[in-house]
Parts: sequence; C-alpha cells; structure tokens
Amino acid sequence: MSKSDQSGFLFVYKPPGITSSDLVLKTKRLLGQKSVGHTGTLDRFAEGLLVLPCGDYTTFSQVFLGKDKTYLAEVVVGLRTDSGDPDGVVEIETRESSRVEFVSRFPTERLETELKSLTEQKTQKAPKISALKVGGKRQSDLFREGTFVEEKERNITIHSVVDIQRTETGFSFRIHVSSGTYIRKIILDLSDKWGIPLSLGRLVRESIGEYGLDGVKPLEEITKADLRTWKEVFPLPVRIVDEAERKAVVHGGYIWDKLPKADSLGFYILDSDETTILAWCSYEEKPAHIPYRYRKVFFDPSAKIMFSK
Repeated sequence: MSKSDQSGFLFVYKPPGITSSDLVLKTKRLLGQKSVGHTGTLDRFAEGLLVLPCGDYTTFSQVFLGKDKTYLAEVVVGLRTDSGDPDGVVEIETRESSRVEFVSRFPTERLETELKSLTEQKTQKAPKISALKVGGKRQSDLFREGTFVEEKERNITIHSVVDIQRTETGFSFRIHVSSGTYIRKIILDLSDKWGIPLSLGRLVRESIGEYGLDGVKPLEEITKADLRTWKEVFPLPVRIVDEAERKAVVHGGYIWDKLPKADSLGFYILDSDETTILAWCSYEEKPAHIPYRYRKVFFDPSAKIMFSK
C-alpha cells in the first residue's frame, strides 16, 4: 500500500442501477485509492447507505458486516419475479386483479398484523438467486443455468416492522433486521403464503448499526475531505506508547502495563502523536502468557511505512 493511499471511512449513498462493486471501483478512481472495501453489498436495484473503508481501514470491514441493518421496503402487488426484485425475470404479472384481491383480503389492520408477525421468524433460506457461492460459482448463475440449488437455511432476527403504509402499487414498511437477512426473500415468502404475486419495487438501506443516512452524500459529491477518521466512526479505548514501546509493538512485541479497559471490540495502541494507530488489539481468546492479541498491526517495519493515520 502506498503512502498516498489515505485511510478513512466513506459514507456513500448508492443509487439504484449499479452494483456495489461498481461503486467501489468508481470510488477508487475518483479518490485515487488503491484499497477500498465495503461493509455489506446492496443488490443492483437497491439503494442507500454503503460504508466504504479506504486504505488500511479495510481491516475494520468485518466489524460492520455483522451489524444490524434497517431498510425501507416498497412492495409491488400483482408482480412477481424469480429474484423478488425488479432485476429478475417476470414469473407472474396479474396486476389489477391481484391488487383488487389484496385490498379485499388485507384491510389495514390485517396487513399490519401479518407484517408485524414477521418478528416471530427465526430462520430464513437464502434466495436461490443470490451472490452466495456454491463450488466457486454464484448461486444465481447456477439457478439460471438450470442447475439444482439447495437453499441454505440460516438464523436471522427481525427486530421490528414499522411505518406500514399502503401505496399506489401495493404497500411499504420499514424493517430492522440482523445482518445477512434478505428482504426480497421475505417478500417472496409472503407471496407464497398469501397466494398473491409480490415483488420488491424499491429497497433503501437506511442504517448499518448505529450509522444512518445523516450527512451521507452521493458518490459524485464525494471528495477526500469526506473521509472520516477512526475517532469519528470507530472509537475505542487507547494506550499511547513511548518510543521504546513503539519499537516493540511494530515488531509484534507486547507491552504489559497501563492497558485500557476495552469493550468486546478491543482497543488501540497509538503512537506518541496520539492520532496514529500502531495496532488494533483485543483481549478475546488470549493465551495466558500474553496480555492481549494483535488483530492488526498498522506498520511494516521492513518498509518503514506507517499505514494508518
């Protein structure tokens, strides 16, 4: 990694119509970054919050991947696609008759009851059309080639379903879910349960963990000045070292005293400038003979390059 590859977090609003990978590539070109990661993809049709760790901050991607997400979902009644979203192949399209049936069968009170009962769901089978890999190939590619794909079941949590509204094309709601939950699979399952064609028309990710859309910009408005530091985004307890301790840390040695009390995500060891991270450390699963373990040392002693500022 070059010294010019500035580290930080970008909070970007992904528009519909491009993949998350496309957005990462555009960000690299726009900011001249060699390393840009993401913290959970959005489907091509979906929009909303993407947190992009840049430079050596890509090491923190794993933290965001496990955070809860909230979405605004807008559902089209009378249309179903194989993927449950606008990018799929249309399987059923009986818009007018299905909407009439939907309105008659699901008055407001019943619709709210049905959607709020989703919080009782504890597992979910991943949709057959997804980016999950099976034998090195995308599950969606295998499905569309006609290859049998076994739906993998996983544990999920649906914390809440709120703000349920009727719309011109169907209905909408906001949903708070655990990481890895597929909203379009929820809609496909409801379609099967109700016997009415349903598909997502729009999906907006409104938050990742405690991070929402406030101050989030579209990519065309992003500059390097929008990179947020660890202090703004991922603050942890710190231990500042002197020169002798610094040499030990950057070579993987340990310091033993004045270690901070840390939460489950650990703590930082900072250089004497009090801003440069030397190492990200954790007390998790430490052997008895060492005081902590290194999750990442942000220094290459052979190259004499400090990565994280």
